[in-house]
Amino acid sequence: MDMNRFLTILALVAVAFVAGCKDLGTAPQSDPVTTPPPSGVVSFSGNVLPILTNAGCTGCHGGSGGLFVGTVAQLLTGGNHGPAIVAGNAESSNLVKKLLSPPPFGSRMPFGGTPLPDSSITVIRNWINQGAANN
Repeated sequence: MDMNRFLTILALVAVAFVAGCKDLGTAPQSDPVTTPPPSGVVSFSGNVLPILTNAGCTGCHGGSGGLFVGTVAQLLTGGNHGPAIVAGNAESSNLVKKLLSPPPFGSRMPFGGTPLPDSSITVIRNWINQGAANN
């Protein structure tokens, strides 16, 4: 294979990788949900999932490390390092550990992106501590 063809293929692979994982080297556009609703109950679909989606977690964790983060069931099942969340115990949850520095394994999430604001991590912690309801 000649060098030009090799470089073209390498460039296409790099573009495909970056397009599939939007958080590589870019900051989240905004922090869509930083506080729970007035009732104090944190919703997965209304509060947590938008944070994970905006940070690029749902795109990158389409099986990366065996983990999917698009549903509560997927978070409870987890990946190669066990369940991502422990309902009722945020501090024992791998998801929270990976959002903090230093994480117990691998890189801090979101990988290659700007760390989530403390307010977003608090929303995720509160949801887990409230029992990680599928709401």
